[in-house]
Amino acid sequence: MDKRQEKSRQLIIETFIQLMQEKDVAKISMKDIAEFANINRGTIYLNFIDKYDILNHAIDFIMAEAIEKCEHYMYAIEDGKEGIREILVAIDKQYDLLKKLIQKSDLNILKQTLSEKFMKSIKQKDNEIMTQFLGSATVGVIVWWIEQSRPCSIDELSNELWRLLAPHIESFL
Repeated sequence: MDKRQEKSRQLIIETFIQLMQEKDVAKISMKDIAEFANINRGTIYLNFIDKYDILNHAIDFIMAEAIEKCEHYMYAIEDGKEGIREILVAIDKQYDLLKKLIQKSDLNILKQTLSEKFMKSIKQKDNEIMTQFLGSATVGVIVWWIEQSRPCSIDELSNELWRLLAPHIESFL
């Protein structure tokens, strides 16, 4: 990908993130993105299939550090609790943005996209049910934590999540 296309993609993603803070994803149009970014709609379609493709890349951008830590720590059982804590610290760095997205976006779309990202990093052969369970449960708890304005500390949340997840993760190893 050349530098101009990379800059265009980044501008579109950043514009989409800004728009998501103001309105529901379902109400954001390609025209809105083009006008806000001061580009042609054709530029958007050269880089992305549709707004859900942009959403997917926007969440990658927002959650990059957390996703990286998730992939790094997922199977390190000896560091599991610390791994979950590190993932939550990375998510907490994006707390204000995620809080706005949860308030302004279609929560089902956001949860589904986050779940897919999480499940991709824990994908297990021959155990789709467990993967779905772990992904949905973990994302659900994290979204609850953000929606409820951090009702407990990161340490409390990571300890409780690890207590719930550890037996299932151990069965994967």
